[in-house]
Amino acid sequence: MNYHEKKTLLTSVVGLIVLLSYIIYAINVYYEGTVESLALKFWATKILIFVGVGVISIVIALVIFHILYSIYLSIKLKTENKDMTDNEIEEIVSQMIETDTFEDEMAKLIGLKAMRIGFAFAGVGFVLSLISLLLNYSPIIMINILYLSFGLGAVVEGFVQVYYFRKGINHV
Repeated sequence: MNYHEKKTLLTSVVGLIVLLSYIIYAINVYYEGTVESLALKFWATKILIFVGVGVISIVIALVIFHILYSIYLSIKLKTENKDMTDNEIEEIVSQMIETDTFEDEMAKLIGLKAMRIGFAFAGVGFVLSLISLLLNYSPIIMINILYLSFGLGAVVEGFVQVYYFRKGINHV
């Protein structure tokens, strides 16, 4: 598994955890049936909090990932070349990370194809949320459908990227 696959998989898993956390939270609030949970402002606030938690979680996960990846490369180089100095290892690790993080044309194409699928999920969710209003469901249902479809679209986009990195892509 290359660098891009690992990074994408990590962000998708973190996004999925945040999304599942929101679903569990929303179900618990629904079953509690408190009066404040009937207000649209309540749900907007909670969704914004979960969006912030998701962004912060992904940033923290990526920072930890990069640190661990650098340590892994350093240890791997040191065990393969015991006579190398720390400065030489540091220089080679910097070059390896720069090479691994470079996004070539194939990675960009994969990102675009996956993004199209992610936007499809968001678009379907948007239409479903409008249909829920048309069928006289609460605007609370609409806002939850929107958040879940956008979140699910982002998660699916990441898993599609990993799939295309593994399978390859046709230039048709």
